[in-house]
Amino acid sequence: MAYAEDQLILRNGQTLAGKVLKNDFKIKTSYGDVLIKKENIAHIFLMRPDETGFPASDEIKTICGDEIKGKLVKTMSISFVLAANNQTARIAKEKIHSMIFLSELDSDPEGYPQLSA
Repeated sequence: MAYAEDQLILRNGQTLAGKVLKNDFKIKTSYGDVLIKKENIAHIFLMRPDETGFPASDEIKTICGDEIKGKLVKTMSISFVLAANNQTARIAKEKIHSMIFLSELDSDPEGYPQLSA
């Protein structure tokens, strides 16, 4: 398995392990556009294509706990290296429910309980 740092959860319930190849995400908020580097993101929830249900907007949660709500711009699909076979796939944004960036969470041990042997 080459990569298992990120997870995509698709709208059909399927979970894919691998690596998102996009390095930053731009979200349009009521205050203006915000560019956030992937290394600062814990997860992203994407609103449904028909804009109904939860969440009511796209949401980015940073590793510091900030929640930024708005609409992702310039993100029509996500290039993703699948851990299972090391192949690159382009997955349409409307098929993705959420993205979890596990390597970013693991890189900052602050706030996590320490496990003892």
